[in-house]
Amino acid sequence: MSPSLLYRAVFPRFSPEARFRPTTTSAAGAALRIRWLGTAGYVLEAAGTTIAIDPFVTRPSLSHLLGPLHPDDVAIAWRLPARLDAVLCGHSHFDHLLDAPRIAARTGALLVGSRSTLAFGRAEGLPAARLVEVPPSGRTLRVGALEVRFVPSLHGRIIFGRVPFSGEVTRPPALPRAWHYRMGGAFGILVRAPGVCLYHNGSADLVDAELAGEHADVLLVGLAGRGSTRAYLARLQRALGPRVIVPTHHDAFFAPLEEGLRLLPGVDLPGFCAEARGLAPLATLVTPAYDEVLAVPADDARGAALLAHTLTTC
Repeated sequence: MSPSLLYRAVFPRFSPEARFRPTTTSAAGAALRIRWLGTAGYVLEAAGTTIAIDPFVTRPSLSHLLGPLHPDDVAIAWRLPARLDAVLCGHSHFDHLLDAPRIAARTGALLVGSRSTLAFGRAEGLPAARLVEVPPSGRTLRVGALEVRFVPSLHGRIIFGRVPFSGEVTRPPALPRAWHYRMGGAFGILVRAPGVCLYHNGSADLVDAELAGEHADVLLVGLAGRGSTRAYLARLQRALGPRVIVPTHHDAFFAPLEEGLRLLPGVDLPGFCAEARGLAPLATLVTPAYDEVLAVPADDARGAALLAHTLTTC
């Protein structure tokens, strides 16, 4: 069903500037391929290893959020690869976790995340051998050709200066609703691939000390709630020195991806782009559309560019 007129008014359509959309006709030689699934969700492929971070494609409407939430198997089959090595979840709110256990079950992947994330994995019927718990102190693990570090972090304060649905989940109900998806702790996710490193900051806050000594060529920076976090982008830029900056979690996620990219209220994506250009004038700033693949070269990540906007299994 198409969004209502009210939905279209509350969540304005985003028209990206061409200067923030470098393009290429080929991903040959790319060290890392990144495909945006909307919200904070991505599929990453490097050196024969494929992972998903916070994959969420069900996108129930606002009215459906009041009832039980169910993964959309059709959307999952269409948007996600048939095989994944791991599904990583930075925290356990529904817009990061709802689809993850089902995707892991369908693709044979590990499910990696907090104790709350794994509680939903067990409810999906995933075997213990494919559940990897991340303690509050974080964890580093190997997934194929990738080294993954879960970095202890904070969740952005997005509702009246507060974190929504805080707390943990030990046993989810049979028919969970949005508020049953408790945060369960928040992590940034650092992915080291051969020749390139990426940091996924899926919620708009951070713990500076946890990033000391780290570097990321590519920064996927969550925007929802960033106005409540002091010097948010400046602190990330100073800690990680990214060569590519990609905004994420700025889109309204209450309608199918096919309806196009609409912004959450108060996100101010143009303002973010201007701030990023001022803080990191030599970095490449990219604003992808849904399902576009960003190809990142190994020699200089600033040469990252978008492939044509076509659905791919990445």
